[in-house]
Parts: sequence; C-alpha cells; structure tokens
Amino acid sequence: MKKQNVKISCRKAGIALLWSLALTILVGCSSSNSASEDTSTFDPNRNYFPDRVSIDHAIGFDVVYHNHWKELQLLRHYNDFVDTVSFALVQRGTPNPDGFEATRTIQIPVEKVGSLSTTHLGMFQMLDALDHLKGVETASYISSDEVRALVNQQKITELAPAGTLNTELVLASEIEVLMGVGYPNSQNDSYQELENAGIPVLLNADWQELDLLGRAEWVKMIALLLNREKEVNEAFAEIEQEYNEVLQLVEQKETEGPMTITGMVQGDAWFVSGGKSFGYHVLKTAKVQYPWSDDTSTGSLKLDFETVYEYGLKSDYWMVPGSAKTLEEILQRDSRFKDFKSYQDKNIYNIYGRYTEGGGNDYYESGIVNPHIILKDVVRIFHPELLPDHELVYYARLK
Repeated sequence: MKKQNVKISCRKAGIALLWSLALTILVGCSSSNSASEDTSTFDPNRNYFPDRVSIDHAIGFDVVYHNHWKELQLLRHYNDFVDTVSFALVQRGTPNPDGFEATRTIQIPVEKVGSLSTTHLGMFQMLDALDHLKGVETASYISSDEVRALVNQQKITELAPAGTLNTELVLASEIEVLMGVGYPNSQNDSYQELENAGIPVLLNADWQELDLLGRAEWVKMIALLLNREKEVNEAFAEIEQEYNEVLQLVEQKETEGPMTITGMVQGDAWFVSGGKSFGYHVLKTAKVQYPWSDDTSTGSLKLDFETVYEYGLKSDYWMVPGSAKTLEEILQRDSRFKDFKSYQDKNIYNIYGRYTEGGGNDYYESGIVNPHIILKDVVRIFHPELLPDHELVYYARLK
C-alpha cells in the first residue's frame, strides 16, 4: 500500500544535512563527543563526554558516566531484585577500565553495528546514523525503503537470510557490536559463538518496556554507542514535548471515552491485552474504558470465547484484532462477530497503517521512535474531536 511520509527525526531533513556537513567541516569543534577528536594522548583528568543522557522512562537499561568511559547497564527486573549485565563503552585512544571481559568492553564511537530487530532501524534513522548500520536480520520484514535499498546495494548485510542467525556472515561483515534481542544473560549458542570470536552482543529488551516513551528511549542506548548524546537529547526532547501536548489534550476529558475490546480468538481461547501490558497502557493513556483494566498481567490475558464475546456485543470499538486487515477477514474467523457493535459501526482498527507485502510493519520500526504519533492515532480514534485534523499513520480502520 502507499505509505505516507513519517518524520523519523524531529529535526527537519535540511537542518540534519547542514548539521552533518558542519560536523565534517569543523572536525569535531561543535559535535557531541565527536569521533574525529584526537584522543591519542590520554588525559585522565579530562571529561571526554561533555554531553550526557539521562534515562527517565525506560527500565531495561541505564548508564553511569566516567571521565573516559561509560558503564552501560542492561537490566532485567524480577519481583525482588534486578539482574544487571554491564558493558564498558571506552573512548577510542584511552585505556580500558579494570574488571571487564574483552566481550564486555566496546570501543566508542562504534563504526559498524549489526542489528537483529526492526525496532532498532527507526532509531538509527532518527540519529541519521544508517552509515553505521552494517547488518540486519533479513530484509523481508523491513518497512523502510531506505534500509532495504542499502541491503540491495550490499551496503548492509542480511545476517539471518534463512531465518537463523548465520555467524559466518556476522564475522564476514566485520561488525564491531551485534545488537540482539533478549534479556541480559540469555543463553544462545550463536551469541556465545560470536562472543568467543570477540564480538560483543548487546541484548536489547525495548520490547519489554510497558509504555510508549520507555520503548522510544532505547534510542539513547544507540546514541551511547555512537557518542551522539547531544543529538539524541535534542530529538527526544521534541518527542517528549509533542507527546505531553497530546496528553494535555486528553486530560481535558472529564470522563473516560468509549469502551473497547482487544485481541482475537485463537482456538478455544481469546487473548486480550493484560491490565498492566503495553497494549493497555496505550489505551489507558487515551482514557479508554477497558473491561480488564484491573487485571495485573503484563502480557496477554487468556480468556474463554464467551467472556470476551459478551463484552464484544456492547463495546464501541475493537482494537488490534490479530492479523485481520478487512472486515471480511473478521467474519471468516467467526460469523458471530457481525453482531458486535464495533463491527456494525465499522469501528475496528489494527496496526497495519504502514506495512509491506513482505511482512514489514512500520509500527514496530519508525513507530518505536514516534510515540507521540502513535498516541495521536489512538486519541484520534477514540476522541476525534480533540485532533480533528490528524490523519492516522500507524493504525488503520478495517473496511
């Protein structure tokens, strides 16, 4: 389908281009922790990172700054403790700190990065850093025309073209760091093989964040690798501002909005968004009534068909009904859905506003760094009077 233009970065393209040229000409005079700066003579008293980030929304990672290195902490939260895996991000030309294994020490700014998740791609684009992206999982599920073009031009290597990570391709691509998907300390034979070969593997858990800004803030982890703190701070501040402006609009509503159900039946069970899940967080932010708002599940909640069906008969909306893209597909699942109020009023929405026939879904790509646009979409759906001029980007109404 024809895709709309979406602002990956809050800065205008022209400004970004001028900024990039300025970096080249000035050789680091005004850049954020510039890569071109001469650090061959180490000064232990010097602050090599004048621009720094703080992690305000994400709970899956953090950073501690030192004069010439950064401690990147990947965090996994349990009920009563936090599991932490730390990496030393060391400014090139300065000594490595003590206490870190070779595969836990990364020279920055990193020149070549591999990524195994499409959620990272929008982050690289936001930072105008696709020239550092040298490997992706497979082009099949990529939404970005720009990234797929770089794959076709063999400037970016497919690291798992057959669906399984090919360690030989990773080694041949000469990437310095591989960004994988998983929890800290996750066991994976391919990851272990790469670490044995000297390639650090950073396990990104942005998908475990339970709110929009938390997921978006993982762009700061990539900024840490590239010494792009100044750039990411400016861009993220604009995102936060737009996001909060939409929240202020929603706060004008004195009562909750219409009721919605979520998910789709699978066999004898219906999986809906849990009351503490990311899916419900988005609805809650937009002041929507939800039958399972008091549930404590952080993922999907498994219910029997009849329970959800009763709510479906009276709910005004139906959000994210599985992979269904048309009303006809809804009835193919179960003809009884025609009795739903949401079906009769044609108020059923999915997250396929921007997708490719190969399976790419931009909701999980540029949408990660555009939480304000996702929020605008949801507010436009449930409270159209608040954003009458907004056209849906990531969500689409089933026809």
